[in-house]
Amino acid sequence: MTILELIQICSVIFGTFVGAPLIMSARCKKRLIGFSFIAVGSILAMIVQFNSGLYYFFFASAFWLLNSTYAIAKQIKLMRPSYLFFSNISSKVENL
Repeated sequence: MTILELIQICSVIFGTFVGAPLIMSARCKKRLIGFSFIAVGSILAMIVQFNSGLYYFFFASAFWLLNSTYAIAKQIKLMRPSYLFFSNISSKVENL
């Protein structure tokens, strides 16, 4: 077994078996962990696909990586306490 085969197996485990069920969770923290696992799986898949010369699949994995990083950013915004949002509004109103 070569290192590329091991990386490919890890990419499937991270992206499919661990990440996909977690993104369907109702909890925000579990979804964040799931999207993080999908991002790691996409990076691992990109390594194998680039090394194998599968450039179309490389760009497909890059698309998944961009989508998961966007979802991670949204989950972090959802997990932010609401008082930070209201303090920003009140400081903007005071400046008027």
